[in-house]
Amino acid sequence: MENELQAKKISQTAKSASLGLRTLSAELRNNALQKIAANLRLKQEEIIRENEKDMEAAKASGMPASMLDRLALNPKRIEDMAKGVEEIAAFADPLGKVLERRTLANGIDISRISVPLGAIFFIYESRPNVTIDGAALCFKSGNAVILRGGKESVHSSSCLASIFSQTIAEFGISKDAVQYIDNPDRGLLGCLLKQSEYLDLVIPRGGEGLIRAVSEQSKIPVIKHFNGICHVYIDKSADLNKAANILYNAKVQRPSVCNAAETALFHKDLPKESVEQVLKPLKEAGVELHHGKYGIEYLDLQISVCFVNGVEEACEHIEKNGSHHTEAIIAEDAAVLEYFANNVDSSSVMLNASTRFADGGQYGLGAEVGISTDKLHARGPMGMESLCSYKWLLKGSGQVRE
Repeated sequence: MENELQAKKISQTAKSASLGLRTLSAELRNNALQKIAANLRLKQEEIIRENEKDMEAAKASGMPASMLDRLALNPKRIEDMAKGVEEIAAFADPLGKVLERRTLANGIDISRISVPLGAIFFIYESRPNVTIDGAALCFKSGNAVILRGGKESVHSSSCLASIFSQTIAEFGISKDAVQYIDNPDRGLLGCLLKQSEYLDLVIPRGGEGLIRAVSEQSKIPVIKHFNGICHVYIDKSADLNKAANILYNAKVQRPSVCNAAETALFHKDLPKESVEQVLKPLKEAGVELHHGKYGIEYLDLQISVCFVNGVEEACEHIEKNGSHHTEAIIAEDAAVLEYFANNVDSSSVMLNASTRFADGGQYGLGAEVGISTDKLHARGPMGMESLCSYKWLLKGSGQVRE
């Protein structure tokens, strides 16, 4: 009963805050974001102190190195967060945009106008920088947000959310526009997922287990991607130097993230020495190669290797074993590139480029609250515009329907 009451209070508070946000001027929102960026820099030492508490607890619990990397904050990462907030502030206002407009036969002027979604519940795991990304994107797009980070990052994320909410309060904006849930009780999480009367969207960002659990429990619409099983197909027409560099980047640059390559597909007609040339940098980096294993998200220095008859079979393999996240092809044959682009049904398709580019910042979105592999409302990296809906506005001069 206590969790139910608390969940209802938090959700009602978010809904109430969202009503005030949707009419704030773009100038006020942007000025607040600029001040938030300044305060992140100003309070760098405090942020790092709180992060050290999380890091010590994580190390003591035996957290693997790849996850420790996600959790860690340092001056560069804090500066990157501040710059990310400034980039979001600099973007054009996503609200009040006329998406289409025309005059009906009866003389009524009809427009479709972008508006906020309302109150968003954002659930994520142990990357504290996501706290700022999520809060900034929701705030810029006129949405209130409830943030629920993983227990591993509770000190870091609580500190960052506090900086955000206290700063917007300085501008006369309800601090409840950004709420952080520091209670790890899963019972409270379950109760929040039932607050469809007050909350408009749930965005879970993390591992497959988290996302499936949220999807199964939620009474609120959920935007999700369960995993990132990303493929790189090397065609027989590929430039081998490009192939080696791109596959290395896709797997090794940051193997713990969802847009890292998990399967390398090779055209079977490639000579053995060509395949070895492409795989050599991976082996030197300590990547473990697996044969006959598909559909696995390793999030580590491991990759599946498979040989296919050509681009058609590569696309079939991806359709069967992929997760509709991001796929790449390395080829010089224009017809092969076109076939891959047209037949791969993933949220991002890379032609002669690394899967690691599947990222909101890289797409010019400023940042992202996640990557959606759904097809309704949002797909791929989700920036500000993905956090907006629209309404129809009709202007008449006394018309009535006959």
